[in-house]
Amino acid sequence: MKRICLAVFLGVFSVGAAEARTDPCRPEEHAPVPRIKGRSYRSIRDKLIAAGWQPVQTQRSPIDDPDIAEGNGKIFWDKGFVEVEACAVNKTAPCLFLFKDKQGNKLRVTTLGEELSAEEHYATVNGYYFICR
Repeated sequence: MKRICLAVFLGVFSVGAAEARTDPCRPEEHAPVPRIKGRSYRSIRDKLIAAGWQPVQTQRSPIDDPDIAEGNGKIFWDKGFVEVEACAVNKTAPCLFLFKDKQGNKLRVTTLGEELSAEEHYATVNGYYFICR
């Protein structure tokens, strides 16, 4: 399932279809979403938590799920970012992260770029969207 989400994510963002959504999901009441686009994921995570968004652990461990077993997925997991849902091991290194607020709304945060702490190069938030199902 997460591989499908990641494939959809790649398709949507690679062709710019995000603006083409005709029925965006926007709950009437939700925790505030601070300015996060264009910033490193590691720098915005605490801001989301302070705003009322709690990380949702969707995986048991990188060993159990190939969607986070390599690349950024394992790096984020090892940092304690248990909300990492899936990461692709390719040139753009996109990842998906899941949060939930007290009203039960879900927020998916998307990143691009490799997470290379030793080189001080970090994955950057390129978007977010609510999940309504």
